[in-house]
Amino acid sequence: MKQLKNRTEDYRRLARRSLPSVLTYKFLNEYGYDKGEVVVQAIVSDICVTIRRYYRRREDLEPGQLVYLTPDKNERAGRAKTMAQTRLVPVVLSIVAQEDIEAIKEGSSCKLRREIRIRRLCHEAHEQGGLLSQRDISLLICQSVNTICRTAVKLRKEGELLPLRGYICDMGSWPTHKVAIIGLYLQGLLTPDIARRSHHTREAVDSYIRAFDRLRMLASKFPPEELPLLAGMSPRLVDEYLRLLHEHDALPPQEVTPDAGPSS
Repeated sequence: MKQLKNRTEDYRRLARRSLPSVLTYKFLNEYGYDKGEVVVQAIVSDICVTIRRYYRRREDLEPGQLVYLTPDKNERAGRAKTMAQTRLVPVVLSIVAQEDIEAIKEGSSCKLRREIRIRRLCHEAHEQGGLLSQRDISLLICQSVNTICRTAVKLRKEGELLPLRGYICDMGSWPTHKVAIIGLYLQGLLTPDIARRSHHTREAVDSYIRAFDRLRMLASKFPPEELPLLAGMSPRLVDEYLRLLHEHDALPPQEVTPDAGPSS
């Protein structure tokens, strides 16, 4: 019995020599936190989970990789919302990868190698739940923001939509993701292909298509200035949709209500 008691006491002493115990002690004895030990334990547990999620040991990374904090891909931007108010997630990015070395071996141009790297970084962040901005990539690969922008625009014109934050969150001068999705729809692509290429769910794609088809129907009956209110869309989005309809020659003819003749 005494031996069991000694083992229990040894266990308690050793168990307290941990990060959770240190943090619990600091909350209760150094920080003046007065909400009780149960609340402290919950806070400490959350802190430890966060540390494990955000911290990477050197041996956890491959050569050429680094950990970078990006906005969560489900976090929406706001006009006055700062990065300090934005939920961030850690992502592992491959600054140098085997495909870069292969491209050098094949004699690929600097422009093509830059495209390879930008594409990889965007997709790596997105697959891990984050989104990179053009400025993030500019910092990571030591290229100007204008250079990153030109590359992204070139790829977009070729039909490749990179999962950049400006595109996914409708920020800045980027065409809205809805416009990009409807552009693919007007090219004849089906929902699964549009979802894959636009980095959206099938449900979201179908929702945008339904809203667009409703606008197209309204456009045949009402003047453009009335469409934002009738369709429940912003004037900018309506203008973009009408532009797409004209470009693809998909705007239905305006319905003309015949004037009533003179009464007899």
